[in-house]
Amino acid sequence: MIEKIFVTEAAAKYDYTKEICDRAGLEPEFIRDDTAYRKEVERFLSDPVGQGKRHLLLDVFKGEFFRKCPGTKGKVCCNYYVIDQTTNCPFDCSYCFLQSYLNLRAIRFAVNVGDLFRELEAVFKKHRFVRLGTGELADSLALEPLTGFGSKLMNFAVEFPGVVLELKTKSAYVENLPDVHGKPGRGVIGWTMEPSHVVALEERGTATLDERLEASAIAAEKGYGIAFHLDPVVFFPGFEAAYLELVEEMFSRHRTLDWMSLAGFRYEPSLKGYVEERFPGSELLDGEFLRCSDGKYRYLFPERIRFFRRLVKKVKQLSPKTPVYFCMEDARTWDLVMGENALADPVLEPIFSREGNDEKQGM
Repeated sequence: MIEKIFVTEAAAKYDYTKEICDRAGLEPEFIRDDTAYRKEVERFLSDPVGQGKRHLLLDVFKGEFFRKCPGTKGKVCCNYYVIDQTTNCPFDCSYCFLQSYLNLRAIRFAVNVGDLFRELEAVFKKHRFVRLGTGELADSLALEPLTGFGSKLMNFAVEFPGVVLELKTKSAYVENLPDVHGKPGRGVIGWTMEPSHVVALEERGTATLDERLEASAIAAEKGYGIAFHLDPVVFFPGFEAAYLELVEEMFSRHRTLDWMSLAGFRYEPSLKGYVEERFPGSELLDGEFLRCSDGKYRYLFPERIRFFRRLVKKVKQLSPKTPVYFCMEDARTWDLVMGENALADPVLEPIFSREGNDEKQGM
């Protein structure tokens, strides 16, 4: 998966850098910094997006790792926090916004995790409830066999009461994660879930659906909460039956999830060219789309509402206690699908509160 490792001058002095290179069995190429990578490597790649995903750039991050998920203007926010320690992903999914978002094509991995842990310790001691994850700009476990970072972070975070750490992935790399039974904090492993048709056509290099389901069972045995994300829901011929069948399969493995998120496929205009050029067999852009108030294209509103109602009804029938929420949808969608005052539901309150039970997030 990783073919080359580049090490910046700042990262070369870290023991963690040597640990990763030894695991990879690759001789590192030393460069001055990320700018040097852009000028000396990236500019000469014939497929910067695809080839960059096979380059691991070990660097030192000098800013703040921990931040509030920015969400989308005008959409309901779930008060999630993110850790920006890794940027980019070795998996290659047609719908991934990182294709048009990133200005560095290598996978940048910050080896100064001691700085991260010191920053997080201050946060965890200040707040009595924090729900956070590493899966916004990277897959949380795709590089786990090389870096072991997910295990390091989980071992650290679950020692703090009130911390809920989610590692979100499309991999099956859970065997080496620590057992978290009886820990003060909560560890959750979340999977992006798609019907096999979408996995095969739109998600290059990821674990199969069956592999993800098997991995979720292993994670549960280790004491982890399980989350599934139907994000993005992709419309294709027969998609409704495929997603409803997928939901049945998920809940045949787990009676209750820590949470489940839903979102239809949406895209910035700049992503379209990457999909058309890099994924000639994709069905991603075959549906009807309308540009919405946030500038993103989404499936037609009535079609989204109709299917989300069916999907949510199915989930509630199979697992009434599982919290189900939308990612990047507006209050109108919530009202029409979930019912008015949906966020007042006690099932959702722990997720959508800003500080445990201290302050509730309104619509």
